[in-house]
Amino acid sequence: MTSPSIQHLWPAPTDAGEPTAEQRALAALRQEIDQLDDEILALFQLRLAIADRVGKAKDAPQGPHVKLRPDREQAVMARMMKQADPANAEAVESLWREIVGWGLARQGRIGVRVWAPVEPTRAFDAARLRFGAAADLRAERDPGAALAYAAEGHGVAVLAINAGDPWWRGLREEWSMLSVFEGFGPSSTPTALAVGLIDPAALPKGRRVVVNVGGDAGDGAGARRWGLDTHHGWTLTLVEGPLAPGGPEGCVGAIG
Repeated sequence: MTSPSIQHLWPAPTDAGEPTAEQRALAALRQEIDQLDDEILALFQLRLAIADRVGKAKDAPQGPHVKLRPDREQAVMARMMKQADPANAEAVESLWREIVGWGLARQGRIGVRVWAPVEPTRAFDAARLRFGAAADLRAERDPGAALAYAAEGHGVAVLAINAGDPWWRGLREEWSMLSVFEGFGPSSTPTALAVGLIDPAALPKGRRVVVNVGGDAGDGAGARRWGLDTHHGWTLTLVEGPLAPGGPEGCVGAIG
């Protein structure tokens, strides 16, 4: 016998056993979601197949650079965000990062080595958002090890700045083959940078990252600057200006 204290939490069926109007409406909505899921799955798998073909096309000619195109990813993300409803912006960005990441994984999963002695969880979360769940993220205890991994060309490194080690000086010295291509944290003062063997032509459009003695970046006429770190007369700076990576101004990359 049913206890009189038990209440129905859902509209009860009619005496004839027919579903209620609310139940029919819910079933219709669920069927619509199922149909959309089928379409999304088919399109996602088609995108992965095309990404696989793109990866094969990138194999010729062979080069030392990793198969990342930050400029292309920047353009794709900007186009999606422009079309997205502002209320869905965060969800769209997260979803498209994953879509792009799994597309890249068809060309071989990218390894990401993270060095962040302060707030490592925040650095890992930022790297995961940027490279997606398909990336192989691992921690490094030493910035030199992270930079050496990136220099091998199999992946990239994400390193904290203002964390007690001026590793970024190496971008003008023993690690000059590496380029900065992403910043994490506040847009004006990122707290970590991503570096890798990036084709200079594939760097994102945006502020240039400059490493120099005294902080001088050419004449800097009219260019805005943001100081990020200093060490024994060396400075790490963001500069607005058309500086060429590897040039005498000390440009070591760019962030969008």
